[in-house]
Amino acid sequence: MNQPEIAAGPLLLRPWRRSDAEAMVAAWADPEIRRWARYGQRLPSVEGMEHWVAWNREQWRTGKRAAFAIEAAGGPLAGSITLRDFGRDADGEGGDTAEVGYWIAPRARGRNIAPNALTAVSTWAFAASELGGLGVRRVELVHSVGNTASCRVAQKAGFPHEGTLRGSFRYADGAWHDEHLHAKLFSDPRTELLTDPKAEENAEEKVEQ
Repeated sequence: MNQPEIAAGPLLLRPWRRSDAEAMVAAWADPEIRRWARYGQRLPSVEGMEHWVAWNREQWRTGKRAAFAIEAAGGPLAGSITLRDFGRDADGEGGDTAEVGYWIAPRARGRNIAPNALTAVSTWAFAASELGGLGVRRVELVHSVGNTASCRVAQKAGFPHEGTLRGSFRYADGAWHDEHLHAKLFSDPRTELLTDPKAEENAEEKVEQ
């Protein structure tokens, strides 16, 4: 089965392409992305993108990882969201739990893109395999306690804070950070997509004119 595309209102979550190379490298020039990156802290390169896209395809094929580029309303790259460690085997049977991670390009922040992408990808992960999902029971999200923006994203997407993991991960600054653990269960209440506050501002401006 090919990795699907996931629609979430004006957002499209799709597999990565080689043509995303320049946008990916430009996004990772942002120090905040590198500061909080939990995996892949090494800077990507345009030259390495072909290998990385092929690696992601193989990871999907072997049931280890589903990496999505986030597009907003057909525009440029807005970010990334990835599910990993869900243990889907060759017959499409999924594991019990998946871990999710994401980043958003600087120009796309403040528009509810991260919580909406998180809501969409977790809804897909909870769907049964015969419906095209992963059939997992639980999706976990872990971030440094210093990353308060990620904490807000998790809460908006219906991922409650479950606890603090002490000294659990070594970040790009070389220090071991305490981390917050958030999680969502397939049986939790459904989370609705949020509106884009900037789109609402533009709509109000048009009305006023």
